[in-house]
Amino acid sequence: MKIFKCSVCGYIHKGDNPPEVCPNCKSSKDKFTEIESEDLTKIFMFYGEKVSYGEKIEINPFFDKLEILSPYIYNMPGKSKAPLHKHPQNDEIFFVIRGKIKFYIDGKIFILKEGDLAYASKGVVHNFENISDEVAVFLSVKGAKPITTEFVEGS
Repeated sequence: MKIFKCSVCGYIHKGDNPPEVCPNCKSSKDKFTEIESEDLTKIFMFYGEKVSYGEKIEINPFFDKLEILSPYIYNMPGKSKAPLHKHPQNDEIFFVIRGKIKFYIDGKIFILKEGDLAYASKGVVHNFENISDEVAVFLSVKGAKPITTEFVEGS
C-alpha cells in the first residue's frame, strides 16, 4: 500500500492510487504526491490527516506513545450529538478545528467555532453537539492517563 499526501491541506490517503478528489479540501488528484512510508505520525501529523467523513461520530486517537496526555480528533457528522458523560479522573481540553459545535459543560452552554477553546475539569458532566449540517472536527486532549469515562443516565 502507498501513502499519498494532498499538497493543499496535508490530508493523508493510503491506497494503491491517490483519490480522485481530496475528501478534506476537494483538490484534484494531481495535487497528491506519494510520500515515503516512514511513520511520520509518530511525532508529526499533517493537518487533515485524522479528519473523516463518516455518518457516525468518530474518535481518532493519535500520538499514543505519550505517557501523560491522550489526544484525540473527534469527527462529528452534521447534527450529531455525543451523550452526556464525565471523566472522573481526567481533565479535558477542546479546540475546534472545523465547524460550529455546541458544548454543554457543567450546566453551561457554549457555542464554539474554529479556533475556539474550552475545557472540562475532571468529574464535570459534559457533551457536545454539531449544530450545523457540515462535518465538525475538534481536538480533545485528556490527561493524565489512564482515561476513564462514565456516561450519565438519561443522556
